[in-house]
This record gives sequence, structure tokens and C-alpha cells, in this order.
Amino acid sequence: MNPDLKQLIRLQSIDLSIQQLRTRIDKFPGISKALDEKLRSAQAAVDTAKEKAKSNQGTRKRLETEISGIETKISKYRDQMMAVKTNEEYRALQHEIEHAQQAIRKLEDDVLNLMMEAENGQADLHAAEARLKQDQQNVNAERKQLEEDNKRDLSALESYLKERKEIQTSVSPDLISRYERVRKHRGGIGVAAARNEVCEICQVRIRPQVFQEIRRNDQIIACDACQRILYDPENLDHPFEVA
Repeated sequence: MNPDLKQLIRLQSIDLSIQQLRTRIDKFPGISKALDEKLRSAQAAVDTAKEKAKSNQGTRKRLETEISGIETKISKYRDQMMAVKTNEEYRALQHEIEHAQQAIRKLEDDVLNLMMEAENGQADLHAAEARLKQDQQNVNAERKQLEEDNKRDLSALESYLKERKEIQTSVSPDLISRYERVRKHRGGIGVAAARNEVCEICQVRIRPQVFQEIRRNDQIIACDACQRILYDPENLDHPFEVA
């Protein structure tokens, strides 16, 4: 097999692998950021539930203070009723007491509603805390796997770049330049397999005589249509004899 062709086939494989690795490596920061955002969202749900519970408690305390104040007023009104001298004054105080008692009932209803909301809020808080705990476990596991994969990708990229450099020094500069030029303008692929008299990438038919020459894998032959360097993938390790 032509040694330069063999090296170019390997170079093409390396370049495709490098492309895939760099794509994954480039995605690493975004995926890591998404994991952080997932935790922030779960933590925000917990914080919101806690703030809601705190607000509920504060409102209940304020309403209970108002009730206590109104009860004090009612007590004073009743004391005053013992000292009034006219029915008109008595009825006026009685009216004030009834009005205050209505206010207390309204406030007590509000407190009761807040207590019911607090119970639901506690359930929401427990659920949010459970989700946060589960998300933390999931994110930690995902991040560990992500970092391991990224570390492995970086190591593989370094190895591929080293091998690529070695191949570049072993093949003639003109051939490397030709490969790079075609690869740049042909979607990253400068070397293609040929099967059944067809270039597998551009799908253009190859002349039978040229295809027989390609099958030998003993020279550099380009596709007339896409200019990619062609080879026979079924004859990589053994010489092919034309009948």
C-alpha cells in the first residue's frame, strides 16, 4: 500500500476525531453552566417557599396583635358601660362592642386562612427541599461524569494532535497542503472511500479503469468531481491484483 495514502487515511480519521472532540469540549462550559442553573432554580424554589412562610407568619402575628388590641378595647367599653347613666350612652357602647367583635371575627377568619395557607406552604417547602436535595445529588453525579468525560476528551485531543503532527512530518508538504486545501473546502473531509465505482462522499461515478487503479491503493488518485483523495477500504492491508 502506498505509505503516503495510508498516512493520509489515518490523518483523515484523526481530523474527524479531533473535530468531534473539540465539539464536545466546546460544549463543556455551557453544560456546566446549565447544571449550575438547575441548582439555582431548585434553590430559588426553596428560598421562595421559606420567604412565603416567613411572610405568612409575620402577617398572622400582626393580625393576632390587632385582635388583642381590639379585645382590650372591648374590655374598656364594658368597663365604661358599668358607669354610663343614659340608655343612649349604653347603646352607643354596645354598638362599639358589636362592631369590634365583627372586626375580631373577620381577623380570626383571616388568621385561619393564613394557617391553612401555612400548612400548604410547609408542604410546598418540604417538596422544594426534597427536589433540591435530589437535584444536588443528580447534578453532582452529572458533573462528576461530565468532568471525567471532559478530562478524557482533553487527553485524547492532546494525543491526536501529537500524532497528527508526526504524520504531517512523514508526508510530503505538497501532499499535506493538497489534503488540507480539499478538506477546508469539502466539509472537513479530504480523503474518501471508493466503493462500487462510486465516491462514497460525493456519490459521483468513477470510470471503471480509474476505479481499478484506486483498488490497488498504491498511488494518490483524486475524485474528478470533489477532488478528494480516494482509496479502497476493502484493500487496506493486502495488495490487490487486477485480474
